[in-house]
Amino acid sequence: MTQWLSHEMANGLAFNAGSTFDPPREVKGWALQPDLSLGIGRVPFNKMNFPTLTVPALNEQGGSNIFPNSVLFPNLALHLRMGLPWRGDAYFRFADATTPPGYKISPTMTAQVQTNSFGFGVRQHFDLWNEDLPKVTLGAHYNHVRGRVRLKGKFNVNVDQYFKADSDLNGEIDWNLNSFALTAVAHKSYDAWTPFAGFGYNYATGSVRSKLELKSGTFLIADVLGQASEHPEQSQGRWIAGVQYARPKWSAFFNAEVKALGQLQYRSWIAQIGVALPYEIGRGYKIIYKKRAPGVVEDAKRLSEPNPVLDDRKPAPQPKRRPLEPKKPEQAHPDMIFLQ
Repeated sequence: MTQWLSHEMANGLAFNAGSTFDPPREVKGWALQPDLSLGIGRVPFNKMNFPTLTVPALNEQGGSNIFPNSVLFPNLALHLRMGLPWRGDAYFRFADATTPPGYKISPTMTAQVQTNSFGFGVRQHFDLWNEDLPKVTLGAHYNHVRGRVRLKGKFNVNVDQYFKADSDLNGEIDWNLNSFALTAVAHKSYDAWTPFAGFGYNYATGSVRSKLELKSGTFLIADVLGQASEHPEQSQGRWIAGVQYARPKWSAFFNAEVKALGQLQYRSWIAQIGVALPYEIGRGYKIIYKKRAPGVVEDAKRLSEPNPVLDDRKPAPQPKRRPLEPKKPEQAHPDMIFLQ
C-alpha cells in the first residue's frame, strides 16, 4: 500500500512541479515586474492499481476507500520578472502551499500539507511573418520542490462480534523533486484582453518516500508498519490556456494547465489567478516607481531633458514673480531746517 501511495503522489507532484505559468505580456527594458498569484492543483489517485491488502483491519475499512480519489493542493506563488533588451525576460519564482490544521482528505483521515518551491527561467518573444497572426513566446524553466504530508486517521478494528478496538493510522509522505520544462505559448492582444494558449513539456527527477503505521490500542492486535519510495514519472506534457487583462497601471490574469501526456491524462490540473503589482523596480533614476498612464510618462520624459520641449497642446508654465517690497520713506537730513 505504501508503494502504491508513493507512486501516485510522485506522479501527481511531478506534474505540479512543472507548473511555470507567467503571463505573456512583455516587460521591456531592465525593469523588474512582480506578479502574485493564488492557485489550486489536483493530484488524482488511480485506485484501479490499488494492491490487495494483507491486514484485515484495513480491509474492513474498505481497502482503497481509506484514501480519497484525489487531493487538492493550494498554492501561493510570487514571480519577479526582469525585462531583457532583446524582447526577452528572465524570472525568479517562489511558491508556498500550506493546508489548515485538520484538513480532511477523506471521512476518516486528515492531512497536514506543507510544500515550498523555487525556480527560475528565461523567455523569448517572437513576431510571426504577418502582424495579424498571434505572437509566440518560447520559454525554458527549472523548478525545485520540497514538501511533506502528515496523515492521521482513526479506525475501529473488529476482532470478533464481542471484541472491538480502536487503531490509529499515521502516515508520512516526503518528496524532493526537480523539474526541467520547455513551453511554447501563442498570444494575441485585443485592446486590453490577451488570450493565450500553448503546450508545455517537463522532465522530472527526484523521489517520494511514504511511511504508514497502524498502531493498535491493545496488545491483542499487532502494530503494522510499511515504508516505500518511488521516483516520479519522468516525461509529462500539459495544455496551457488563459487570458490576461492589462491596464496602464495594473493587470490581472487567469491560467489553467491540464495534463496531456503521461499517466492519468486530463485528471491532473492546475488553475491560477493573479495580479501584476502596479509598480516596477530598477528603471530610470528611481529604484521603485509606480506605473503611470502613457501620456503622463511621455510628459515626464520631456521635462527631464536638459532643454525640455513642452507639449503645444498645454499652456506654457508662467514664471513666478516675487512680490515687490514697499519702498521705505527717505529719512530727512538732521542738519536741514525748513522755514515757512
